[in-house]
Amino acid sequence: MHKYTVEDDFETTVDRYWEVFFDEDYNKGLFEHLQITREVLEITREGEGQDEVIRRRLRLTPQRDVPAIFKRFVKGAVQYTEHNVFTRRDSTIDVKIVPGFMGDKFTSTGTYVVTPKGEGRVLRTWRGLIKCSVPLIGGRVEKHIAGEVTDGYRKTTDFTRRWLREHPAS
Repeated sequence: MHKYTVEDDFETTVDRYWEVFFDEDYNKGLFEHLQITREVLEITREGEGQDEVIRRRLRLTPQRDVPAIFKRFVKGAVQYTEHNVFTRRDSTIDVKIVPGFMGDKFTSTGTYVVTPKGEGRVLRTWRGLIKCSVPLIGGRVEKHIAGEVTDGYRKTTDFTRRWLREHPAS
């Protein structure tokens, strides 16, 4: 089991951060920047104000070669489904990743929280957990995936900071 944390700050408010996070134009640009094909399978909204809950399910396909560590498990492209449950009151998203391969041997979950960090600033924290129960290579798979996610967050942070500068709140 591999636990890891990624933290980044942004010049915005908590409400603006979440508004951008769920904005369709932002998401189109972000996933293009990340070179990941994104298919929205479901998005539902319940409640209002602080009681709002958003459930989102995405099918994601990275547009790059299958890493060598996965080649014997994956036929074709790596594809996974991301399940998100956003709770406005807690400013969190619980995330579960279901891969299109090794589903019974691989678990990836995490919580994404955005908190105020002074005037006009927020801190985004991702706390992830990866478990791969494949003998001999499970630990390497866990570390590889954690590295991929961490790298993805760095690219996401750069894109999001630029997006916030170029698309100020109206």
